Amino acid sequence: MSMKRFRVAGHSMTPTLQPGQEIVATDTRRPASGNVVVFEHPARGGFWLVKRLRDDSGWVEGDNPEVGRDDSRGFGPVSLDEMLTVVTHLDAETFVEACDLLAAEDSSLAELVDHWGLPVFWRRPPGFRTLVLLMMEQQVSLESGAAMYRRVANLVGEVTPETIASAGEEALRSIGVTRQKSAYLVDLSLRLLSGDFDLDVLETLPVDQARTALISIRGVGPWTADAYLLSAVRHPDMWPVGDRALQVGTAETLGMGAIPDEAELEIIGEAWRPVRAAAARMIWHGYLSARGRVEPPDPLLAHP
Repeated sequence: MSMKRFRVAGHSMTPTLQPGQEIVATDTRRPASGNVVVFEHPARGGFWLVKRLRDDSGWVEGDNPEVGRDDSRGFGPVSLDEMLTVVTHLDAETFVEACDLLAAEDSSLAELVDHWGLPVFWRRPPGFRTLVLLMMEQQVSLESGAAMYRRVANLVGEVTPETIASAGEEALRSIGVTRQKSAYLVDLSLRLLSGDFDLDVLETLPVDQARTALISIRGVGPWTADAYLLSAVRHPDMWPVGDRALQVGTAETLGMGAIPDEAELEIIGEAWRPVRAAAARMIWHGYLSARGRVEPPDPLLAHP
């Protein structure tokens, strides 16, 4: 089975999951205590339930237990072997499963894979360095952003809030960082050092809240927030509609006569929920491959 789609029907998992929300789950990941899982109702074949696994005995309950008792309180524990684990973060294995799911449903994405193959699943470490790199990549090519990040790293050594704040805006401008981005980097560093913002908490927040929190940072707009949540948090449904390569690549993949704008791209991406991040990675791979390009070496691998 690998990865399968499900749609939430009721309120038993609110606020975690909302009625009508689509999710994906896999049978290749053994569920652990605390996971959201999907399984067939023990007494109603073909009727699937979405619950949270409370312990290794197979006890399942909804996050909103006031709504009904269609859980282990009514039918007892469920075998872990009968559960599918809901995918909340992509990794190398679930990424391939997501690509296979999308290619099976969409002939345009299937043709993309047939022609260029699957992209390598790349990721960036969550935290300050990745956010700095993304800020360097804003409105420039990947190559230019990587080169500027290396300049920053060569200036300060280990890229941390402490070293950036200590260097200051003037030193950053002296190596070619724009006045605006220099101010953003120092401001971000000071917020982290003061405890006013915590990057680590983003991995535990619902994606909409995490996105809102990121956009509250000076210099972090929708593209930067989406790119961080896609590459560092690895949320499966991030769809950065402001990315020019994604706009052009989508037009090429679907054979469109015009490049979609952000609003149009949002509509197009609805067909690929709730794994739009996999679709984005597939389209980026095709876009770069068609131009004889690959992603530049990740500067985060070359510095602490």
